[in-house]
Formats: sequence, C-alpha cells, structure tokens
Amino acid sequence: MAQRPPIAPLSLFTETRANVDSPKGSIIQIQVSPSGPFSVRQRSSRTIIQSHPPSDSQDTFNAHYLASNASIHHSKSSHYPRSFSWRVIDDHKTLEIRSVDPSKSDGTQRDAIYTLHLCFGGQLKQGGVAVADTDDPQTLNLFALTRASELYTILVHKSFLCHAAASEEDPWKWCKIARPSTFSASSPHRLQAVSSSDLLVSLSDGTVVHLARGKAADGSKWIETRYGGHGMVESLRGFVRWQGSNTVRYDGITLEQNAPLNVAMAPNGDHMFAVCMDHTLKAWSPKRSAAVFSQDLLWQDHDPHDMPKVMINPAQAIILEFFTASAFSTGDLYYIVTFSPHDLGQFKFWGVRDPDSGDLGIRDLFSDTVLIPPDPDLSPDSKAIWRVVDLKVRQKHEDGKLEFWLLMSSNRQCRLFKLQTELEDLPSSWNKSWVATAMQSSEEQQPRPPLLAAGEEAEGEAINAQWLRYLFAPGRYNELILESGLSIYCVDRGIILPSPKMSLARRLIAAIILRIAKDASETGHEAQPFQIQQQWTILWQQINDLNRSRCSAPSLALDKQTGMPWIAFADGCSSIRSCTRLEIMAFNAHDVLSASPEYLELPSIETESGNDPKLPDELALVISTAARFRQSFSESLRRNFDAALAEELWSKSPLSMPKRVERFSASCDFENEIEDGLLDELVHDMLAPIEGLKNLASDAFFSILETFKHFLPEKSENLFYTKFGHRLVINGARDIIYQRETILLDLLALVVNVDDIDPEEYPMPFFDGPQVFEDLVSFLRKIKVMSWLVDNVRSKVGEDTSSTNSKAGTEDQLDWRPTILETAFAVDLKPQSDEQQSSCEALTNDIQDLLQWVDGGNATVPWDEVLVHIQCNLLVHRELELAKDFEQFLPGTPWAIYVRGRLAVLLGEIEEAAVNFQKAASRLARPSRFEYVQASSNLISPTEALALGSGLPNYYSHIIGLFDSGHPNTPTSPTASAQVARFAQLALNQLPADEGDSQTRTDLLQSLFSASIITRDFLTAFHAMTDHPSPHALASDLVTAILETPRAAPQLLDFEWPTQLLAQVDALLAKRASSPHTLAAWRLHFNDFRGAAKALMPALDQMQARVKRGVAGANEAVLDKQYLTIINLLSCAGPENAWVLSGGEDEGGKMGDAEGKNDGGHQRRRIVTVQDLREGYQQELDRRSVVASGDYAFGGLEDDGMDLI
Repeated sequence: MAQRPPIAPLSLFTETRANVDSPKGSIIQIQVSPSGPFSVRQRSSRTIIQSHPPSDSQDTFNAHYLASNASIHHSKSSHYPRSFSWRVIDDHKTLEIRSVDPSKSDGTQRDAIYTLHLCFGGQLKQGGVAVADTDDPQTLNLFALTRASELYTILVHKSFLCHAAASEEDPWKWCKIARPSTFSASSPHRLQAVSSSDLLVSLSDGTVVHLARGKAADGSKWIETRYGGHGMVESLRGFVRWQGSNTVRYDGITLEQNAPLNVAMAPNGDHMFAVCMDHTLKAWSPKRSAAVFSQDLLWQDHDPHDMPKVMINPAQAIILEFFTASAFSTGDLYYIVTFSPHDLGQFKFWGVRDPDSGDLGIRDLFSDTVLIPPDPDLSPDSKAIWRVVDLKVRQKHEDGKLEFWLLMSSNRQCRLFKLQTELEDLPSSWNKSWVATAMQSSEEQQPRPPLLAAGEEAEGEAINAQWLRYLFAPGRYNELILESGLSIYCVDRGIILPSPKMSLARRLIAAIILRIAKDASETGHEAQPFQIQQQWTILWQQINDLNRSRCSAPSLALDKQTGMPWIAFADGCSSIRSCTRLEIMAFNAHDVLSASPEYLELPSIETESGNDPKLPDELALVISTAARFRQSFSESLRRNFDAALAEELWSKSPLSMPKRVERFSASCDFENEIEDGLLDELVHDMLAPIEGLKNLASDAFFSILETFKHFLPEKSENLFYTKFGHRLVINGARDIIYQRETILLDLLALVVNVDDIDPEEYPMPFFDGPQVFEDLVSFLRKIKVMSWLVDNVRSKVGEDTSSTNSKAGTEDQLDWRPTILETAFAVDLKPQSDEQQSSCEALTNDIQDLLQWVDGGNATVPWDEVLVHIQCNLLVHRELELAKDFEQFLPGTPWAIYVRGRLAVLLGEIEEAAVNFQKAASRLARPSRFEYVQASSNLISPTEALALGSGLPNYYSHIIGLFDSGHPNTPTSPTASAQVARFAQLALNQLPADEGDSQTRTDLLQSLFSASIITRDFLTAFHAMTDHPSPHALASDLVTAILETPRAAPQLLDFEWPTQLLAQVDALLAKRASSPHTLAAWRLHFNDFRGAAKALMPALDQMQARVKRGVAGANEAVLDKQYLTIINLLSCAGPENAWVLSGGEDEGGKMGDAEGKNDGGHQRRRIVTVQDLREGYQQELDRRSVVASGDYAFGGLEDDGMDLI
C-alpha cells in the first residue's frame, strides 16, 4: 500500500467567509410549473420572500435551507455581475442564484443585491445543474435536470439580480422545458454544460448523450446524439439488463457498472472523456460516433470478479480536469488529471496526443511516481478520514506555471492545498511543495461563549444580557439560525414557543424562563442562576450545531481569469486569500517555518531599534509560547486578567510604567494563580529553541507589532466595492482584528509574568518588560476600538419592509444592518486591482487597507482624531446609544471634550455639556488650520466651522447656537436657556471694545435677552434690552413675560426704564395687563394721577353695575375702595386735571360693563370729574341706606330713583 508523502504543512493562505444572508425583501421567488405531454401552460407565480419560517428539527432545517449541491460560476465576460453562487435547496426543489462579485468597474451601476429562487415542480437530480455563458454578456444560461427527466433551459438576465422589476417578465419567455427522447430509454445521471448550446448528459446505461441546439433555439428542443461503448449492443443494455451485471442504486436510478460519473469535452472539442463507475477513463469521438479509448484510472488490469471492489462510489467526487502547459513541449495537445479513491487515493496525469489512436495516443505522464494527496492531519492520534473533494488547475499568465488547488474534507472540516510548479517538475515538487490554507473562520476563531466559572454567582438579568450580546454579535449567527435553534429547543423540551409578536431577544429569554419554571414545578425548588446559565448553554449548543451544519458539502470553484479560489458550502461560501505576515507566524509552528524551502522563505522583520532583524520562526515561537501560556489560565485568573486590563486601558494612572506592570501583576495574582510547574515548562520546554529566557528579547515583541503596519496605495484603482464586497472585507477584517487582539493579550500575559521573574535566577539581558508592556497596551487600545467598530451595527439603516408587502424593496429600503466599520470607513475605500498582484493578495491588501484607514491612513491622521471622527459620525447619524457606549474610548483632548459636549446636548444632559464646552473653550477658540468639517464627519457645518478658531466670542456664540438649536431632546428648557444666558454673558465679556456696535454683539444681546426671559431672570433681560440697539423690539417680550408672573407690578417698577420706552410700556400694560391695578401702579409710579384713575375707571363701572344688579360675588367693600381710590387720585391731580374720560372701549380695547348704554348697545362716553365721583359715591351710600331701611319707592318713576333699588 502506498504511503502518504511527508509534507511541510506550511499555511500561506486563509479563508474569509462571505456573508450571503439575504436581507428582507431581496429574495425573489419564481415558481416554474412542470411540463407534461398534455399539460396546460400556466403563468408562473412570482413572490417576494420577506423571511423564512424557522425549522423545528435539525432534519427539517437541513432539507429546506442547506444545499444538496452548490458551486460558483465565473463568467468569462467582464460585464458585472460575472460571479454567481448557485445552490440547490428546499429538498432539491429550488435553485438559488446570487451574485458574489466583490467589486465592479462602474460605480454608477446598481449592485446585484437580489437573490433568485427558481422553484421547480419536481426534485432536481444530484449533479443536475450546469451553468454556461452566452454570447450576450448581459445574460447567463442555467440548465437544470429533474428526476422526472425534464431539462430546463433558463436564460437569466443579469438585470434580474440588479433590478427587482426586471424579473416581472413572464418566466415562460426565458424558461423552456424539454424532455429528450433518449431519457425515456435510459435515465440521465449527470449534466455538464460545454457551452450555452452544447450539453453532455451521462446516462445510467453507460452511454453519453450530446445535446445541441442552434444559436436561435430557445431550449425547448434539442438535437440528440447518443454515444455508447459497443454500438447497438451497448444501447440495448438500457432495455435488457444482463444477468449478473454489477449495478448501483444512486439518486433514484440504477447505474450500470460502466456508467459515466463525470463527463467533459476536450479543450479542442474533438473528443469527449468520462470517468466511469468501473474505474476507467473513456473517450468518445463524435466524428466516429464510437468509443476510442478506455483505460483503468491507475493503468492496472483487474479481474472481472474483482469489479465490485474496484467500482467507484458515485457519491464521491469524480475529478476530470483538463489543462494545457505551453512550456511543456512534448507533442501533447492537452492534459487530463483524474483521481482514483483506491489505495489512499492517487492522482494520474494523462498526456493526450491523439485519442483516436487508443493507448498509443494517450499516455501516463508520470508512470513511475505515485501521486498521493497530502495528509491534512499529520497527528498520529487523529482518527479523521479525509476524502478528496475536488481539484482545479490553472496555468498562470505571468510565468506559465501551473497552479493546482486541492480541496479535501472530513465531516464538517475541510482543507485546501495549493501546489505551484512546472509540469516537468511535478514529480519532484509533489511531495514537498504543497502549501495549506488555514481554515480559520471556524468556531475556534470565535470568542468563547459567556460561561460561568465553578462557584461563580451572577444575577439572572446579567446572564441574559451577556448571552444576548454574544448571540446577536454581527457575523456570528443569522436570524434564521437563531429562530430555528429556539424552535428546536422548545419542541425538544416540551415548552410552548413564545409569541412571535415579541422580539427575538425577548423570546429567547422567555423560552429559558419557561423551561426553568417547568423544572421548578416538577422538582419544587426555586430557580437558581446556575440553571439559567445551564439552559442558555443548551440553547447555544443547539444554535451552534445548526450553524456548523452550514459548512457541510464543500465544493471548489476557481476563477480562471483572476486565479481566486472559492469554496462553496451548504449555506455560504469563502474566498481564499493570502496570509498577512502575522497570520503566517500565527498559523505555522516554529519548526515548520524554520524548515521551509528556500522558495518559500519569508523575509525577516526589522524594527526601528536598528538591531538585527528577527526571523519569522523565532517570532512564531514567541507567539505560540504566549498562546500556550494564556490558555493555561484558570477561569478565575482569566477574569482577574480581564479586569486588570480594563483598568489599564481606560483609566489614567500617574504611576510609572514599571509600577503599572507591578500593579497589573498584583491584580492578576499571578503568584498564587500560576501553577508551580508552568515556569519550568516555559523556560525548558516552550522557549527551548532559543535556549530559554536568556535570549528572549524585547525586539521579538516589537517585531511582531511591526507586522501590524501597512501602507495604503498612493493611487486608488478605478474599482468600486459591491455590497457583497463590503461584507466580505468586513468579515476578513473581523478575523484579523480578533486574531490580533488574541495575540496581543497572549503577549501581554507573557510579558507581565516574565517581568515578575527574578532576574538573578533567570537573567534576561535583552528583555525590557515595562517598555514592551507600554507598546502592547497602546496597540490593544486600538484593537479594542476596531473590535467595537466591527461588533456594532447601525440601529436602523433603510426601511424594514413589511411582511405583507408583495413588492421587493429598493436598494435603499433593504434592511442591511451594516457595521459601524463599514459605514464609517469601508465606504471611503476602493478595492485594489489584481493586475500587479494575485487576487488572493489583493483581497488581503483590501482588508489591511481598511484597518490602516481606521488607524489614520499612512500616519496622516493622529489616532486621537480618528476616535473623535468616529464619535462624530455616530452623532451625525443620531446613533446616541452607540455614541454613549463609544464615549469610553475618547481621549482627553480639547477637541474630544467638545464632542463629548455635543453628545451631552443630544442626550439632554445640558449641564454636563456646558462643563465640557467650557473646558474646550480656550483651545478651540485659538486660531488653527484644523479642518473641523472633515474631521467631524460633517457634524460641524462650514458655517459653524468659521466660529471655531476665531476667538472666544465666536466660539461662545457657536455654543449658544447648539443649546438654542431646538433639537427634540433639548427644547428651549430653563436649563438649556440658563446655559445660553451664561455663554452669552461670557461672550459679551470677551468682546473687544471696538466691536461694541457689531452684529455679533447684537446677536449675543438678543440671545442673552431671550434666554433670560425663559429663565425668568428679568433683571438680566432688562439690561440686555437696554444695551440692545433696538430696545423697542424687545420691550414687548419683556413686559409680556413679567405680566405672566404673580408679582408683575413690583418687578416692573424695580427697573429704571429709559424715557423712550415709557410710552411703549404704558401702551403694552394698557393692552395686556390682566389687572387694572398693574397699569395704575405703573402710572402712579410716574406721578400720572389722572392716568392711574383712568386705568381704574372701567373696573369701577363694572363693579357698580354688578352691585346694583345684585350679581353674586359683587362686593360693596371693594366698590367703596375703588371709589375712594379714584377720588383720591383725581384730587391729587389738581383742579385742572381732576377728571377722566369714561365709557366706550377701555384702554385695553375692551367694552365696559357699566350702565348708560345708547340704542346701539354701546356704553356712552362721558367726562367724569372728581365731583361726579363724589356724588356717585354718595348716591351709592344712599341706595344702601334705602335698601337697609326698607323704604322703597313705587310708581312710574322716570328718573334715577328706580336705580336706588
């Protein structure tokens, strides 16, 4: 038996998982009705899928939502979209297709944001889907073969994926159904598209059918040509099966032993080749209409009785790949690579010169070499069984070398390998030149769930909050996974599914509560926090199992134009990119890097210290040692470490760096938490390759940090990200951010512990712990911010389409829920071109470009300004909750303090805002060239920017505008107005003397006046009014405000009113005063006795009339006081002025209520002297005397005697 070659599993590539979750309103489902001999044409239905119903079992979820067959097609045309992911889902009844293009060349072209679900009447066959380009770059052909032997030809317009309305066209115009007659005689097995007009179908009886159509044909009819192995005898086997023949039942049909499992057309189109179930490679000549070649896949002879042992399982991947090698001049037209699963699996390379010559025209290129696939798991204890899934070959345009991409899988794990070589060097390079792909987007790359340590206690609400944050973290679990996990959890545990009217988060909590309540009712014990944690863990395991199942059924796709490999999964896909320098050291062991061949040698890493550069293998050793060290932490030590880190990162400390390291170590309690043998293991085992701690150098840590650096390209390409491309880059950034954070934490734990070691016992001449500690903490602060950006999403972007809406949402309406990293940074970048680099390298550089852009670009923007820019972006989009959470990262610079004030204003925390604005005043008022508009993400308008950096008065005026903006959260409340008045006063105090009559001063006085009115600070308002150039314009507001207070008159009389305002105030009081005494007091204050009397006359007339009529509430004592007051006032006015004009409208414009009305109903105007008032008062007294004595007058009296009553 052949042995697997010992290879160096050097990982130079990694995967980036693409997020293919469709937002609500983006799935267009088109029902395609089945066709039969007597069927009536029906118009297919078209609906918009808003959401998928959750599954109540793992099997149901797998059947409906996981693909039984999936791949990615890359069009040869460069017209967008050109890359399409297709999946067969819904129990083999639905074909899903979507665009997976990361970029496009036209920024004005709409994104292909829609997903098509083509629903068939019957189930599709396994291997019954093929995709082909058409002559029209705007269209694509899909071919689907059902188990009912129906062949669908679907012409998909690319606009279907870009415009929802484009797919409203009658599907029968672009979807045709045919049933070739050959399928009636023998069942079709596998479909292969040679082109849009040529199809190859392998049949169960061992024959192949070539289906052809003209360019104008629509696919409803095909020209059939059948190719068998031995003429008519072969074709009859479909009708009469020979006794004792070896057959296999697969996918609902019976396959003969010579049935083609994979069939393809040669590159020159002269011959057809097939790998058959009987372990042979066969070739047919269309010209001769017969088989011309048949050979065992391993060029071995087999006894017919051993055929059952040799036959290939049709469920396995069948490799049949063609390629050319122009640099390998041997007379071969082209080459074929096949794979045999026998004897650990072997590849064969076939050189094809003339297939018509049989064995003489096709040869085994490397007959002396056993080409066995590499072993993905070299551990001797591993029991995993790996199988070859697929192999893709591409000849590079640059140097003509061949690239082989090999995909292998074991259960839900997969590994991808690459081999780059010349064809003639393949035997020598096969065993030593494979490089691996680190599949690091699996669950081990994700943060751990929030598990409680043994003996730890926590409140139920805190446990719920931690789990919800974990489950709903962006990029972790989609809504369908959470919904289905919840449904399965409830069904399995016999509890009622919570009402769908509740939010998903509340339903998760409700399910946990219901389950615990059920247990409590059965046991009679009260619920404990550990039970809450236990049930959350069970629910998470169910959710995680569903999520892991999405990674099953991998298939390999290679973009021959760009060289980018893709892996399609049951639900999703991954792009393969090159590793960063840090990833190479993190994914590869020290011994692997040190033993890497010369052509894989990695450059050494230099630091700014000028010391000798460090080799990657030494840095990999430090990284792996630090990882092993922190992985040994107990749960309590982990929590102590996290608490100490939080204090170090976000609190200011006056301690020196060595003291801070000591404090950190003491907080972690390393002395008691670290096991005794761990130090010896660290010195004698982990760091043995560098002879222990004595050669552990600070430069090793600095070199690792040096790999974080990246430089943005000087010139951006004429390319644009698609929404899919943005999500792909964001996912890649998330992977790198998490990896960097993990490495930094590992290194920090190692540094703190090593720094605490006695240097006399273990000398470390090249290690400076505090210096390394300071740099690590600085990098961790940045990484924590980046992690926050990628872990938080916008609260609402676009409109959430209603579930009852039958129309697809527009691009702006779809609920994308992008991360802050995408909307604040990724949208500003363009993808790099693959013209000067491979597509794998371009994607990695795109991700690093994004992270570098967050870090301030090519060191052009200080980190503190980046943090403020992020906060401003959140404020612009009114993401107040996120902004409040992000506030922890803001620095203590004046610019940041000002932005803190802006947040406080929007939150209604006015006093806090005022404190911050005052702190930032001196610096932001100072002249500078700072670009406030750009730096604030347009939070500050160009007009507002003019007020900053131009002196304190203008700065304070700007602050006044913020408080007085009238935002819903900050209405003109007394608190806000008090701050407006305060800053207006500060601005006036700072205003130069030569600007005494400026517009700025006028505006400030206006603001001070208005704010003082609201706060009822009338004294300040009065002084602001009198200092104002137009006091007449403000007097009305001041008087009106004073009149609204209980003690209006005393407050009015406390001010020294300018002479020019007296008449205006008098008129205002006459019109607006609710009591005549206020106007009378005002006039009396200025010795206007007759005016005061006039102000009181209407009240006297009204009270006189009420008393005479006996109206309830009429008070004679009040009437007496009114008479006496007016009489005294007129007496003081002097003989010449002892009169008033009474009647008609009063001074406020209102009608009086006294007697003496004329025929028109209006009160007669009359002059009333002081003598008239005395007489009137005497008459009132006489009237009362008559009433009191009962001496009434009767009869037809015509004079005023009747009025006495």
